[in-house]
Amino acid sequence: MQRKLSIMIGLLVLVVVLVVVLLMVFQKDETTQEAAVIGEPVEKEAPVKQIRVAEQVPGLITPGVWDGQVFSMNSSIYEYLIEINAETGELDPVLATSWETNEGKVWTFKLRQGVKFHDGSDFTAEDVKYTIERTQDPSLGHLKKTDFEVVESVRVVDDYTVQVTLKEARPTFVYLFTDYNMAILSSEYDYASLGESKPMGTGPFMMSQLVPKESALLKKNPNYWAEGLPKIDQIAIYFVGDIDASISMLESDRVDVVPFITPEIQQRVDGIDGISVISPYQEQRFISMRVDEAPFNDNRVRLAFKYAMDPKVIARSTAKMELNDGVFYNETPIMNMLAEYKELPLRERNIAKAKQLLAEAGYPNGLSTELYYASDHPFGKELSQTVKELAAEAGFDIELKGYTRDVYLSQYWLNVPISITGWGGRIDPSMLLSLAFKGGGPWNESHLDEPVLNDLIEKISSEADPDQRMAYYHELQEWFYNNGPLINVQVPYLVAIKDNVVGYRQPLTMLPQYKYMDIL
Repeated sequence: MQRKLSIMIGLLVLVVVLVVVLLMVFQKDETTQEAAVIGEPVEKEAPVKQIRVAEQVPGLITPGVWDGQVFSMNSSIYEYLIEINAETGELDPVLATSWETNEGKVWTFKLRQGVKFHDGSDFTAEDVKYTIERTQDPSLGHLKKTDFEVVESVRVVDDYTVQVTLKEARPTFVYLFTDYNMAILSSEYDYASLGESKPMGTGPFMMSQLVPKESALLKKNPNYWAEGLPKIDQIAIYFVGDIDASISMLESDRVDVVPFITPEIQQRVDGIDGISVISPYQEQRFISMRVDEAPFNDNRVRLAFKYAMDPKVIARSTAKMELNDGVFYNETPIMNMLAEYKELPLRERNIAKAKQLLAEAGYPNGLSTELYYASDHPFGKELSQTVKELAAEAGFDIELKGYTRDVYLSQYWLNVPISITGWGGRIDPSMLLSLAFKGGGPWNESHLDEPVLNDLIEKISSEADPDQRMAYYHELQEWFYNNGPLINVQVPYLVAIKDNVVGYRQPLTMLPQYKYMDIL
């Protein structure tokens, strides 16, 4: 009996001890939760460093056919052989560690070792060979096809050496690899099937989630080759079709960066603590006339249109800035800031001359036409309205056709009488010439195919002597001044950004370098 009683007492004590232990655990958990609620310090994981970006709605995003939207996304996923240093403007090695050439015809690239693609495969010379040869895939419609037609062969010397032989000398060939459509791709990945839904490169960030036309989440590449980079853990990108909506997100602390803002937006946020506006570089607005159809197939009509413009009025009404102080104007494809630019006299506005030229071309009572532009792209609305009003006095009755940029580019661009298109600059302007002004160029919005112009573009690309190449550039600009279907309005590229985001870099190649950015 005594033995049974002892056992019962022992069990009772054990139950009491268990109850006390459970109560202590519960109380500790409750205390921890309460401390979290009232803000007392508790042990927790380090916060995720995330930069949030409001970007425009993208079209195609696969390199080669990428239309230049959402630079923050693609420039973080993919990498290039080289990049432009945003501070010095010089070429910096990335996936290529060095390069050399034999008078511009044979180029040898030494490649970085130990780099992996996001799928775990090794980056080697085969991937560079594949990326270059892919430009000539007839089924792809690669936007750098024309530029890389000069390639005769690509030879893999070893796993980390590539030799590119050209059909003729191209002294600035290396600059072609800074174009945003020349990201280095994996020779083993199916970009045809996966490029639009699961983009994959060697970049500092990896695609974690992509909701088409809505958002993307990029996460830090844990195997990135550059020690200490990237500095942040995530990039959250929201695709927003309206700039006012993007700025509202910035003001309400839902995003940290909004690119492509207008001067009006800049004035709106200037007085808000914690938000700044920066301008990494100038970009271009090409006012282009289509020359293979009436009325702009007649150079007298093109000249009349240009005589109707007033550069000073355009600068003030479009960007609220003075000409040559934030806004620049010329009638050629060469930006005023580049060494290749030749200063030609501004065409003075002359309405009488414009009307005379129209009458000589068979339009004594003026003419009607349509101007298409991206309504959600900075400076688009203001510039189109200013052009319409200036041209009206000379006899041009212009109907404005504004569409969101994704619709404008996919449905109207390249097939309209007059267009206003946003163009980024190129560190080597010959890259732009072949793309947009040479006969057969994929982005030739004016439909130019002039033998004299084609010949000049070829000479510029192949001339090894820098002085002679500069002479060709000057000759080309004179041709555009006298015959060309182009007005080039250069405006500041503006980015609204939270003050706690530091290290923003974006060179003239338009590719923001988020790997250097941090958030305080």
